[in-house]
Amino acid sequence: MNTAQQKIDALIKVGAENLLENTLRKLIKLQIARYQHAIKQITPDLKTFEREFKMSSDECYRRFNTGELGDNSDLFEWVSLYENVLLYQQRIRMLETVLA
Repeated sequence: MNTAQQKIDALIKVGAENLLENTLRKLIKLQIARYQHAIKQITPDLKTFEREFKMSSDECYRRFNTGELGDNSDLFEWVSLYENVLLYQQRIRMLETVLA
C-alpha cells in the first residue's frame, strides 16, 4: 500500500508540484473552515454556560482544572466543549503556519 508521502513524492517526480501545491492549499483551507465552523457551532453553548455561571469559559477552565469548581456535570460538559474549541484553535494555528 502506498503512503500519502509516497503519493506526494510521485506527483513531484512527474512534475505535478504546482498542482499538488494548489490542491494541498485548498484542502488546508477547507479543513480550517471546518474547524472554524465547529467553533461557531459550540460558541452559543459556551455563552449559555458563561451567563449561567457568571464567568468566562477561560476562567471556568482554569478554575475547574485546579479543582475549585467541584464536579457538577454541567461543568464537565462546559469544560469539554471549551477543550474542543482550544483544540480546534490550535489546529487552525498549525495549519495557518503551513499556508504562510
